Amino acid sequence: MSRFFFGMLTGAVLMYGSMHYHLVRGEEGFFLVPKISNNLQDVYVDIRDYTLDDWKEHKPLAAAIMKSNRSELLSDSTLTGFRENVHSLVDGLFAK
Repeated sequence: MSRFFFGMLTGAVLMYGSMHYHLVRGEEGFFLVPKISNNLQDVYVDIRDYTLDDWKEHKPLAAAIMKSNRSELLSDSTLTGFRENVHSLVDGLFAK
């Protein structure tokens, strides 16, 4: 019976964490970002390859990151995507 209660407690803690926090993977590791609204959307998000279009699709995540004073996560991933787009454009222009 104790295993059953341990499983129930573990499930409740995981559900609480999933509903109240985003687990965000950035270039520098993993970060817990408090959610703005309590739901199960974007529980785990890998933002290392996010582009500006990806951020437009995940506006609540971007707002939560800004609210938690982790704005460097937004700029790093967007800047990396922008750099890759510019490099591919330049490579395409000068390729023979």
